[in-house]
Amino acid sequence: MRKTILFLLVFLICGCQSAEPPPRFYHEKAEIYLQRALVYYNEGRLAEALTETLKAKEIYPEDPEVYNLLGLIYMDRGDLTEAKEAFEEALKIRPDFPEVLNNLGSLYLILGQPQKAIVYLNQALKNPFYENPFVAYTNLAWAYYQLGEEEKAISYLNKALSYNPRYALAYFYRGLMALKAGELEIARRNFRRAVRFNRQDMAARYYLALVYYRLGQTEKAKKIWRSILQLSPESQWAIKAEDKLLTLEELEGN
Repeated sequence: MRKTILFLLVFLICGCQSAEPPPRFYHEKAEIYLQRALVYYNEGRLAEALTETLKAKEIYPEDPEVYNLLGLIYMDRGDLTEAKEAFEEALKIRPDFPEVLNNLGSLYLILGQPQKAIVYLNQALKNPFYENPFVAYTNLAWAYYQLGEEEKAISYLNKALSYNPRYALAYFYRGLMALKAGELEIARRNFRRAVRFNRQDMAARYYLALVYYRLGQTEKAKKIWRSILQLSPESQWAIKAEDKLLTLEELEGN
């Protein structure tokens, strides 16, 4: 009888162990949630993206990709403290993760701390397997521009574009620098390229219209501002564009 009981105990223990899904199972299930979250994030559906990412985190909290996406979602929502915590959690798991280092650098740019941003951006660029160094070079350029080192900023933008001559954000920053310097033709050319390589860049559209307005081409400016209202009516850039159009209507009415 004792042997029978021991046999049953061994059987039950072995049965429980064999029924436990292997770690890879959890990773694969989390990956499904993560991919779904990425789709939502790219569509701008931040609440749904956050829900799916948190599901992935609950199942497989050891995945740095999960924390990276969490950080991006929080950053886009304006929850900067939560974004910083998520990026830092990702780096605890994978300290040399270049995308996370770049994103944390971007966050410090938003927080107005370019010196801290430079530290993380340079760390990202040290990784020889970083597939998109032009992103970090562009952010590095903006960090140095904020510090008043314009020549250094332009050299990093040129470096970014040597890696990817179609990178819209690099042209956008070039446009902003030229606009601030009063170089309207250079600004116009760069904002046009930013829009051409990223049709969804409403900020570039807004500033392109502003350049046309300052060049005295009011109808072109109005057309571009109206396009923002059509393409992204709920965005902050649509509100800014609407304000410009209303101001022009008032001036023309007088």
